[in-house]
Amino acid sequence: MSQRECVTTGESTANVILVVDDDDTIRRLAAHWLREDDSTVIEVGSGVEALELIRAEPERVAVVVLDVMMPELDGFEVLSRLQASPDTAQIPVVLLTAHATTEADVLRGIEQGAFDHVEKPFRGPLLKARVRALKKQRQAALSIRNQLDDIESQAREDGLTRLGNRRHFDASLAREVAHAARHSEPLCLVLMDLDYFKSINDLFGHSQGDRVLTHFANEIRESLRCSDEAFRIGGEEFALILRHTHREDAKSAIRRLKSVMADAPLDLGGGEHRRVTFSAGIASMEEDNEFRAEGLFDRADKALYRAKHAGRNRIELEGDAP
Repeated sequence: MSQRECVTTGESTANVILVVDDDDTIRRLAAHWLREDDSTVIEVGSGVEALELIRAEPERVAVVVLDVMMPELDGFEVLSRLQASPDTAQIPVVLLTAHATTEADVLRGIEQGAFDHVEKPFRGPLLKARVRALKKQRQAALSIRNQLDDIESQAREDGLTRLGNRRHFDASLAREVAHAARHSEPLCLVLMDLDYFKSINDLFGHSQGDRVLTHFANEIRESLRCSDEAFRIGGEEFALILRHTHREDAKSAIRRLKSVMADAPLDLGGGEHRRVTFSAGIASMEEDNEFRAEGLFDRADKALYRAKHAGRNRIELEGDAP
């Protein structure tokens, strides 16, 4: 399975206003006022329904208009459960309070995370104005978060291939080795080096060399499972972290990648088509008594060294006889 099948992409606009009230008349009246804006308004009659909808797609929800007094789950309990999850804690909630609601209850709602409250019977324009303001705040906050996520992603990526960079690799390897050791799970590290890459740069230029790197990275990306991670850790050096994988399974996966590369020669211009080959070294944690990232890397690096010095275009497992 390719990585692009593992993650769905697309920006959320946080354009849904969720109106939650067990009183049909109040709920429909609130929805009527809020539909005059450009939002998508969804009505539900219980706190249980509200939580199901919000948890399914939290980033689509701009504001929740929430009645305090409801059977089964009241507004306070819904609010408490929203605040308990980082995915939903930042969604603005406007409490609908009855005339008889005490000041202590209003303060309780605000202390639990409500952004505002409107007393019933409410004035439509006032409710609309407050929800509109909170919707703008929510969309602005999501926009800033998405920008920060983009910056963080760029800091972890190799600019040419869009695979993880060396810094990201070091952190990921340490994390995965610790996880595998803690849970007694198999883990494989694969180090790969493109064969005779310098000659490609020398003969065809660095722009064609970059094409070779991106071509190889794309084929790696297509071959990965959702649980795998790929990195460019040097000029023509790449690494794979394969979770829940034994060494022979890792070797089979790299053989498949070799076959794909052999079947897809790259046009380097001037009628020159070249098959890109690579050497690979594989190490696993199955027999690692150290459970250290450095030890796993060193063993994979030694296996890669043997592959390169045995004629290249080879796969070597740690411990294979030289």
